[in-house]
Order: sequence, then structure tokens, then C-alpha cells
Amino acid sequence: MIKGRLGEKSYKPKFSGHETFPFRYLWLSKLLISIEEKGSAHLKEYSMLDQMVEFGVGANMTKSIKHWGVVLDLITHDFELTEFGQALLKHDRYLENPQTLWLLHWKICSNPELTTWYYIFNHLQTTRLDKKKLLEQFNTIWSKASPNTIERDINCFFRMYTYSLNKKGVISEDSLECPLVELNILSAGLSEGNYEIQRGVKPSLSLAVFNFALSEFCAQQDSATGLISFDNLLYGEGSPAKVFCLTEAALSEYLENLEHDGDSEFKFTDGAGGLKQIQILKDINYKVLLKNIYSSRAKTRAAA
Repeated sequence: MIKGRLGEKSYKPKFSGHETFPFRYLWLSKLLISIEEKGSAHLKEYSMLDQMVEFGVGANMTKSIKHWGVVLDLITHDFELTEFGQALLKHDRYLENPQTLWLLHWKICSNPELTTWYYIFNHLQTTRLDKKKLLEQFNTIWSKASPNTIERDINCFFRMYTYSLNKKGVISEDSLECPLVELNILSAGLSEGNYEIQRGVKPSLSLAVFNFALSEFCAQQDSATGLISFDNLLYGEGSPAKVFCLTEAALSEYLENLEHDGDSEFKFTDGAGGLKQIQILKDINYKVLLKNIYSSRAKTRAAA
């Protein structure tokens, strides 16, 4: 029996919407720039044909662009820019900053509405993935969902994070166009259908992005004392450690760096066994946190 948010009676799994396509570099840029130039109200009134012309792709890809824009928290269903979408348009509309990729990964994998992504990064206890076994698990847990739909969703997941080879043994164009491949968070195994999650140090993950993710995670926690334990930070579903695939040592290093950063929203205390526990000290200003990610002082601090 699955526990947590995915196991709640009211939970409705989602395995569709992307039309089998992982998002690509130019897709998000086109979406943001189109909203900037045409306005959300104008795009909302566009017919499907008008949207296809605007984005320069077919009908299914057009639907996929909007899907990813919504689930990545860039736009609303009415094409209105969110706070995150506005920040990305201003600071990195072409996804040239590695921190943007980590933010996009965070937005996807901390979102329980995206069943496959959330389950793999937050519920699986193993780093080695077998596509066939994963499909069997999903069909057992969510037996009412279409097996074909689940399989397409799982395929889309792996295409998003790994380079795939075509029949000639050459890296395919689709994988090259999916930016999250660059995170190297998932690698293909030697045999077909086998993959491995890369847990540990993430050299390109900045302290500013970690702080943003930690803030979002803590804001969703229901704690009577306001304290969040190290175990919850390490093992809690939807936590930065789970989504960014950090080890205990890596998480500790990020927390120590954050504690000494000088302008933290958190109070750090020693809990059981001397492990850190944290408490939110003040209201979180996500606009400021996003600005800090793209400011010149937002240095990358890898946990060692």
C-alpha cells in the first residue's frame, strides 16, 4: 500500500497531458516570449490553429507546450504568467543558466500531480530503475488507469532525463532538445530499460536554488511546533533531498552553508543526535528568493 500524498483516497493519478513529448529548450522560450509580445488575453483567444502557427509546431506539440508551461508553474491555464514565469522571462528566457534547469526539475518532481515523476523521485527506495518492473508497479497501484497511458508516461519520463539512441546507435534529436538531460541526474544502464538515479553531490546546484526549494517545502509542512527535523528534510516526500537526490552528507553541507549565509529565513538548532532541525523565522518572499538565484552573488556551493 502506497503511503503519503499519492496514497490518499482523494488522490487522482495523472499520466497524460504532455502528448508523449518531454519539453524542449525552445518550447518554453517561445511560450514566454509569445506572452510577452502578444499578451496572455490574446493568446487565450487563439484557436488551436493560431497557436500552432504562433509556436511553429503541430497540434500535439502545441498542447504539450501549454501542458509543460502549466505544470512547471510558468503560466496559468489562461496563459497568464506566474511569479516564476515572470522571473524566468526577465532573467533567463532562453534557459542558459544551469540554475534554471534545477528549478524546472524541482517544480516537476515536487508536484504530486505528476504521478510518475513524483513517485520515482520521492517514493522509490532504490537508485536502480527497471522500466518493465516500474510499469508493473504502476499497473498494480493504479489498476484503473490505462496501461498504455502509463507506459507512455514512463517513456516520457526517461526521455526527459537521459540521452536515447536510435536504431543506428546514435543519440537522438529528441533527447538533445530536452534540457534536463544536462543535470545528469539519471543515467541509462548497459542493458535496455535499465537506469540509475545519481545520488550525491550536485556540483551545479547552487545554494540559492536549494534555499528556494527548502522554503517551498517547509511552507507546506504541518508542524505544531514549527520545527522540521533533519529526518524529514532527508526522507520526507517532496523534500529538496529527495528531489535533488542528495545524500545525508550533501544535505548537511547545504544546511551548514545556508546557516552561515547571513540572511536566512530559517533558525537552525540541534535536534536528536546533534542533527540539524530548522524553523521558519519570517514570511518567505519568493520573488526575492528567485531574484537571488540570478543575482551575481548567487554562487554555486556544492556539498562536499
